[in-house]
Amino acid sequence: MHISKQSKEFLENLRLYLFSSGKNEEEIEGIIGELKDHLSVAEAKGKGVEDIIGGTPKEYMEQIAGEMSFDLKSWLKYIPILIVGLFAYDLLGNAIRGGIEYSLLELGGNLFILLLFLSLTLVIFKYVASKELSKTKEYLLFAILGFSPISLFFGLIYLDRYYETPTVEFSDTGNIIAIIVAIVVFIGISIWSKTWVSIILPLILFLPEFIMNLTNLKEELKLSISGIVIPLCIGIYFFIAMKIEKNKGEKNGN
Repeated sequence: MHISKQSKEFLENLRLYLFSSGKNEEEIEGIIGELKDHLSVAEAKGKGVEDIIGGTPKEYMEQIAGEMSFDLKSWLKYIPILIVGLFAYDLLGNAIRGGIEYSLLELGGNLFILLLFLSLTLVIFKYVASKELSKTKEYLLFAILGFSPISLFFGLIYLDRYYETPTVEFSDTGNIIAIIVAIVVFIGISIWSKTWVSIILPLILFLPEFIMNLTNLKEELKLSISGIVIPLCIGIYFFIAMKIEKNKGEKNGN
């Protein structure tokens, strides 16, 4: 079944908007499939997206979302995965920095960052899906989404150094076990999500820092180098990922 590039983009945006609005995945795919059939027929008659939806894409998305109930049960399954994933990142980061030690401030800060990141993700996904943005603006918004938790984590590290709260420290054996558990979690999330993101991002975030810790450079210089290398690697990764997706889109269009 062939549909135009414009129709494909509209369907992808609709899927993203409904998903970030907390709708059931099966119902979303049912609506997308039915709408795809209508678009295919309409385009064969020389019509387009506007003729089918009878208004602007944003209005149509809001209308469809309003007619669907919030799928709390499906969304609840993502929360444990997010919490486990966040905890795995934190475990690995602390282990690389010389040992796992949690303070009360750090635990509370991690929970706050998780909730903030989840909320920001939903807001940005809905905004991107409902607006006709240039690719540059889309990439900028997703870059903000990606860098926000990283910046907050760094901020939390520095804040934790200045404000002392009760702590729990892991032994050497506990550190090794934690590293193994974190790696298993990353691999598990990668298999579950069918992407390499949960494996590549930890490598980008922690490998430069691990290498820096093996050197005799001053702490300030280590932080400066990591602060340059990590964003650069993330930018390169997203650039490559976007090029791959663009090539896929061009092939599918052909």
